[in-house]
Amino acid sequence: MSQSYQAIKYIYQSYVDAKPHIPPGLFDVDKRNPRYTRMLLDILGLPIDTTPTVLLAGSKGKGSTSALVASLQQQAGMKTGLFTGPHLVDFMERIRVDGEKIPEEDFVRLVNWLRPAADSLIAKLPPSHYLGPVGLVLVVALAWYREQMADFNVVECGRGALADDANILWNNWSLLTPVMLEHRDNLGPSLLDIAANKLAVVKPGQQVCVSAGQVAEVAQLAQSLCRRFDVPLKLAGRDYSYEVEDWGLWGCKFSYKSQRRQGSFQVPLAGRFQAGNAAAAIALVEEIDPGRDDGLIQAGLDNVRWPGRCEFVDGTPPFILDGAINTQSAQHLSQLLALAQQPLQIVLAVPADKDWQGMISQLAPLAENVWLTEANNVNLHFPPPDDVLAYAREHNLNSTFVDTAEQAMLQAAEKAGRGTVVVAGTQSLIRDAKIVLQSRFGRSRDL
Repeated sequence: MSQSYQAIKYIYQSYVDAKPHIPPGLFDVDKRNPRYTRMLLDILGLPIDTTPTVLLAGSKGKGSTSALVASLQQQAGMKTGLFTGPHLVDFMERIRVDGEKIPEEDFVRLVNWLRPAADSLIAKLPPSHYLGPVGLVLVVALAWYREQMADFNVVECGRGALADDANILWNNWSLLTPVMLEHRDNLGPSLLDIAANKLAVVKPGQQVCVSAGQVAEVAQLAQSLCRRFDVPLKLAGRDYSYEVEDWGLWGCKFSYKSQRRQGSFQVPLAGRFQAGNAAAAIALVEEIDPGRDDGLIQAGLDNVRWPGRCEFVDGTPPFILDGAINTQSAQHLSQLLALAQQPLQIVLAVPADKDWQGMISQLAPLAENVWLTEANNVNLHFPPPDDVLAYAREHNLNSTFVDTAEQAMLQAAEKAGRGTVVVAGTQSLIRDAKIVLQSRFGRSRDL
């Protein structure tokens, strides 16, 4: 057993021990305890407020937008820490400085460093309480950023924010990506419950909250909370705007307008929706640094990399990989697929708690053949194969269930001919796909 495997196992051990004692049906605010991460940081002498930090929350696009903000800051000369999750292939992807993953040996070293203090804290917790995995990884990240003397940190929250360990940090800025109906069992039953949970990244004393485009009720809630905390809100469609001028598998070109600038930019991330992510990132960094010129912003956009999100992998056959998990993201992907080489062979795997019906209904009719499968992740629960297959065949009779993602991809590639293989669904599926692309197709992993 490798040292990195042991370190990662330790990261999850407190939660694994507590899980049998946690009553079912609780929301995150009733079962997660981020205050323990704050206590651990205090014990270890890691401050939460010395490095300028932006926290990002939302339902879709957090990872891409985090990478965009980090690239923009790095290009402007700031050594930038980036904290994201989940990872695709390598756990170390979650912690980066200037785009480089933390080395495994440093990750192991820092886990061993925090372990005595964490063990002492865990020993005092009630059986149903735990030191969260995200919190422990965050502690490692903050220690690494301090060692690397990072000037700026970009931190992505998980499914929520109110009970997310990342939200214990003092963040000078917040950014809200589009909020959708998701994780209802963990965040709350309604869209407003979910939005309020994610808007916990807004705190009194912040310089600004930037929000991407939201449905009316979420936008109204954001305005209300920002007024309450006296935090300026910069809202897409009201305070800044963008319009897609051109797009394709290469990325997209868009115009951008705010009180600070008006110009045209390009981003090398495929999908029309990436213009919205890039526009939100620009809206934020022009508040952080009002004097930043368009050329420096474009240089930051040029250097962004975010694998597995509408990612085009060239070759024969070409592959398109995307972590779409609901109807709206499937619609965005559908627009891109109209530009791909036809016919399409689509591989899908969506967990039971995501919008698997919406994914199938949007994507299956576009395909010549559909392969339904499951990701290699024991922590994910997928709907019964018979149910998924029956539903898929209502939208495409050429639908098949295959036990593994690898076999599904191999069968899809064999059928592809001059067409394209599309792999879409949970990020764990995209991780599996990246591994298969390297091991079975000789395509390199850009991580």
